[in-house]
Amino acid sequence: MPMSPEALHALLAEPRVAVISTVDAQGRPHSAPVWYLWAPATEAGEGPAGAPGAAFIFTRRRSMKWQHLQANPYASLCVDHREPPYAAAILQGRVEESDRSLYEAVLAMALAYYGEERGRAFAETYRDPSAAERTVLLRLIPERITSWAYDE
Repeated sequence: MPMSPEALHALLAEPRVAVISTVDAQGRPHSAPVWYLWAPATEAGEGPAGAPGAAFIFTRRRSMKWQHLQANPYASLCVDHREPPYAAAILQGRVEESDRSLYEAVLAMALAYYGEERGRAFAETYRDPSAAERTVLLRLIPERITSWAYDE
């Protein structure tokens, strides 16, 4: 059964390791685990009318996913709850480089995924301006969301 908008936002707001999938030049899929930060539409920035928000991720500029996105700027992001009651959301859409602060986005993710002390220490490595030369903050604005939740 599809998730309600409230349940979808609740799932996406949790710090889960998601899986992003891109496509290489030969049309072969490539998937990788990533941290993400969900921003509701009021915080996500410009996007298609009616988009419920955006997912932000960061990656090295030399990563496979970055290389694939340079040629084909579309991806899917799968976020799921792997214990009963199972739930999942797959966001499909265009991915673009974000002009948000890389450090602030990484800090928000690191605090959510690691907690206060370890999160702040992790994020400090992204405060240096040279981090933006090596790393890119991406925004996936979903054009389509498929979701489901199973009751026990």
